[in-house]
Amino acid sequence: MNYTLGAILLAILFSGNGVGVQIAYADCLAIGGTGLGSAIDESNLVASLSGALSGGARARIKAQKETSTGLTMDLEHYFFTAAGGMLHTADTATLTAIPGKHKTYMLEIAYDVLESSGSFGGYKGRFQSVGLFDIGAGKVVLRYSGELCK
Repeated sequence: MNYTLGAILLAILFSGNGVGVQIAYADCLAIGGTGLGSAIDESNLVASLSGALSGGARARIKAQKETSTGLTMDLEHYFFTAAGGMLHTADTATLTAIPGKHKTYMLEIAYDVLESSGSFGGYKGRFQSVGLFDIGAGKVVLRYSGELCK
């Protein structure tokens, strides 16, 4: 009887319905690169990107809240690549004040993909970035990385 149970478990594991097999065959794309951004006004920024998202991006600050260490922001991004891809994301940013650097923050953003098309059609997931945001000058420099899957 143990042999039969073991054979059934192996058949499930290696069948097309097994979770392990689905994960192994997932179509995933590692992404990474850099971004340089500039503020257009108090709520909108544009950026030039290198790497997997080479092209441009538009960011909109939807909400902002002061914290004991800096700020948190709710954002939305549209990424447009030179290869014809588009990602629309909903994001949360944590900005940590840098002592001695007025209006300059360490920046961490978590991007959740809401919509994708073109060369990124069907891809979903989450990626992140880290960098610096000089709010006084309206300038951002960051490094993004992560993995998106179909």
